Amino acid sequence: METAFFQDPTSMALMALMALTVLSLGVALMGLVFERQSAQQGQQRHNDINNRLLEMQDEFAKLEKLQFLAAQRQQRTEQVLQDMYSMLEEHSRALHGLKEQPTHLVNTTTNDIPSQSNYEHAIRMAKEGMSGEQIQEICGLSEGEVNLLLDLHQS
Repeated sequence: METAFFQDPTSMALMALMALTVLSLGVALMGLVFERQSAQQGQQRHNDINNRLLEMQDEFAKLEKLQFLAAQRQQRTEQVLQDMYSMLEEHSRALHGLKEQPTHLVNTTTNDIPSQSNYEHAIRMAKEGMSGEQIQEICGLSEGEVNLLLDLHQS
């Protein structure tokens, strides 16, 4: 009976059709597996790109903040520099005025100009964390001088 089954052309065609169907299903299944792997890899690449984009956005925000802080610091530095130029001009005028005065008046006026030890004392106070007003009051320095000392020496 088995031989009759294989000798019948309809049975053979049915067997060939079943084998072809099984083979087609296998190929289709493999295609689906490859497609799924490809989709998973695409999703992983998408996730990686999104994560990198978020990291870059964070870095950009940090850079913007640093740029803002740098601009503020530059503005304060320019103000201190302007104050120092003004102070230098005042001291220059005072010095010129002192040259015009008699000698006995020069000795009394020089006490108004801060000495090197006042600056050293102010630097020590800035390093110790004292406020600008305290340093200004104790050492007799201008606000611009104190701000510059604080920018340079305060911890």
